[in-house]
Amino acid sequence: MRIVMSSRGMYVGAVMVLLVGVCLAAGYEKQDRNRVWQHLEYNTQVEDTNLSVAEDSFSSRLPVVSIDTNGQVVPGKPKRGEHVSTMENVYISADVRIMDKEGTLHTLQDEADVESRADIRVRGNSSRYFDKTGYLLKFTDAQGNRTAQEVMGMEANSIWILHGPFLDKTLLRNYMWYNLSGTIMEWAPDVRFCEVFLNGSYQGVYVMTEQIDEGEGRLEITEYKGNTNSSSYIICVDRESVNDNEVLDNFTHYTHRLNTRVEIKYPGESKITPAVEDYINRDVSRFEKALYSFDYDSARYGYSQYIDTDSFVDYFIINEVTQNTDAGLFSTYFYKDIAGKLKPVVWDFNNCCDNYIENAMDVSGYTMQNRVWYFMLMKDEAFVSSIITRYRALRKDMLSDEAIRETMQQQIAYLGCAIDRNYQVWGYSFAPEENLLFGAADRQLGSYEEAVEQYENHLISRLHWLDAHIEDLYSYSHESVNKKFNH
Repeated sequence: MRIVMSSRGMYVGAVMVLLVGVCLAAGYEKQDRNRVWQHLEYNTQVEDTNLSVAEDSFSSRLPVVSIDTNGQVVPGKPKRGEHVSTMENVYISADVRIMDKEGTLHTLQDEADVESRADIRVRGNSSRYFDKTGYLLKFTDAQGNRTAQEVMGMEANSIWILHGPFLDKTLLRNYMWYNLSGTIMEWAPDVRFCEVFLNGSYQGVYVMTEQIDEGEGRLEITEYKGNTNSSSYIICVDRESVNDNEVLDNFTHYTHRLNTRVEIKYPGESKITPAVEDYINRDVSRFEKALYSFDYDSARYGYSQYIDTDSFVDYFIINEVTQNTDAGLFSTYFYKDIAGKLKPVVWDFNNCCDNYIENAMDVSGYTMQNRVWYFMLMKDEAFVSSIITRYRALRKDMLSDEAIRETMQQQIAYLGCAIDRNYQVWGYSFAPEENLLFGAADRQLGSYEEAVEQYENHLISRLHWLDAHIEDLYSYSHESVNKKFNH
């Protein structure tokens, strides 16, 4: 049952809710949803029945990535007792070939569609400890200069991520939620399934992923030319690391609502100046001061002047639906065009939907209302109403039970024999002694089918709980709990 609005809220509530509904209906229609879902469009008619993972007899309808390090070990794997935050990022140079021709099965003997040198290292945080390794690639020319490559039909860029699903035994989470998020929101990283060989040894199914960065087809913010004291920017809330770029001394640190750091990701170290760093620091703090003021919800002085509320609404919904444990704590990205407003970007769904190592997830409850900035945003009833309206609309469309189930089954059917090939190498991870998920007995996944069933059941149950309790979000904006924050 919805909680009755206070006298303060009644003054503007009805008008604001009406305006929010109109803006949502108008704004979301304008979004570009022309996103390529690989499993619906690429090589779907090519029959793939080969189970071999041997270098000379392997074939796949998925794109194939072959990496040759010329005898070098890819750096970045932690040694026993070593913490990722203390590791310096070091790269080696390797030869990379990508076979991606449409309409045929791909082998390692094919002529490459992309052939390049690349700097490579192991990437990730907790995932660096897993047996199946993720990689960061930076394509270069023969002289070591960065060079953009169009990869698997995605926009040309020099930086790419190879995500190796290991904790996620379904292989689906990042591919599925990056695509859903990119359809719901203005932008999310583009992704493609592929299979990877390292020095001739089969490594399994991977997800080639765009890095969050400025550029055509990525975050198309105004490029910083280095000749002004202001700039578009990308920032990231994350753990402290020896590899941090410039770190903000922003206002939220003084509110004790943020225990992690805010790092400037763009402009990068080679371009940023003290003046630009100061500009970004002041720009973020200006928004935060409005957010934490008594006028936080006013049109003239409040937070809405500084952020794109539609994108913050979508980010909340996506991360609450999936119960993405890192959102708002680690690897949490925001960007702002110099002429626009601050927007969030989704990142890393490896731990979502009861796939978090340390603790089992119950389908009930909310967490995002306690995360950075949402602590105050959720005190505004108009913002909460936007979440509820948008959630109800998405449940009738791409987040319906039927759409979720169909999407999962289509992806599984598309991967087909690639799943069997992957678990020829990584099948031991289903053994009880290899289980990485602590907690309830039903988190012991003994087969691929059990992993898919667990993922689907948890996600659908979570959506059903949200259906029954979405209006409970009004409790966070009620006057009775927010008196000290209101004028």
